[in-house]
Amino acid sequence: MPSRRAYLTTLVAAGLAGCVGEGPGTGTDTDSPTATTAPGTIARSDVIVEAAAVQYSYRHIEQVDWNGIQPADGQFVFVTVDARPADSAPARSAFTLVADDEQYAPTEIRRWKAVDLDVPGSAYVPDREDEAPRGWLVFETPAQLESPPTLRLDRDPAPAEWTLDADLATAPPPAWEWSVDAPDTVAPDTTFDIAITAENVGDGPGAFRGAVNFSYPLYAPKGFDIPLDPGQSGTERVAAEVRDAESVEEIEYGIRTPVGETTVTVAVESDTAAE
Repeated sequence: MPSRRAYLTTLVAAGLAGCVGEGPGTGTDTDSPTATTAPGTIARSDVIVEAAAVQYSYRHIEQVDWNGIQPADGQFVFVTVDARPADSAPARSAFTLVADDEQYAPTEIRRWKAVDLDVPGSAYVPDREDEAPRGWLVFETPAQLESPPTLRLDRDPAPAEWTLDADLATAPPPAWEWSVDAPDTVAPDTTFDIAITAENVGDGPGAFRGAVNFSYPLYAPKGFDIPLDPGQSGTERVAAEVRDAESVEEIEYGIRTPVGETTVTVAVESDTAAE
């Protein structure tokens, strides 16, 4: 079957130095999502730090059947906290991330709901009656910190701090080149692959996160994560089907990534051509 290569290459550093004080997927940007209590501090027993992870981008629901990708100006530090054992759950504003003598307030997730994160739970919103006081906070920091970040909770009678076991926070950021392949034509009622290939041309490890958004006849996104060390390449194959699409001449698939987007068009053969 003939094929067409829809190609898009981008070479962009995933993080830019600067401070902003504003999901588990199949690939992880950090392999150490645990937290430990910082020496010399008093950790409150009624608030638990469950997990921490560093990501350079995240998927979010842009429409009901469409995923967008939000890249960080530097890096995102996600932290899941559980305040259900507490008599009263601390507000989001009581938490800060401390790193390299700077403090970062929780960032508001842009656009719609974030999905397929590397930490458990949904967003931490303890002031909502229908939400349990458990979930993640996200902080946006420079792309490479000099020391491991610390989560701080300012609350009476004493503050608490946890040093986050997130090695990626102090590593250089990745950067990406990528391409996508799809066939020119497919037979009716068949399944085929859309192949996304990424290369990490940066100085640090990371996950190339993206989504393939399907139009007719299947209105749904499929996310993909390709974890890569510096200098590595990898390919993710996303299965697509054209069931009940005999009468459609062409179907478009939108591919979103942290460093660009493109569209591939696949033609469905007529029944006569398929024979």
